[in-house]
Amino acid sequence: MAPSFGLASISERVRRTSIRQGLLGGNRFWLVVFGLSHLGRWSGKLTKKGTMPIAFSERLGPGEAFEIRHVQAPKRRGRRS
Repeated sequence: MAPSFGLASISERVRRTSIRQGLLGGNRFWLVVFGLSHLGRWSGKLTKKGTMPIAFSERLGPGEAFEIRHVQAPKRRGRRS
């Protein structure tokens, strides 16, 4: 298989190297790279923008209303076999 040089391949290689040499090897530079990359990934998930899919759509006439409720899921009892 030919080596890949795309952006995803490079970022995956940097991620693996930062784990191997930074976390496991104790190299301070790669530890900082690991921390910054995970901080960036976490903040990207936290500030993710986008549109949610529309699950329900209906026009309301004058005087009509609808109510949105949250119903808790039933609690699981014990282990299932």
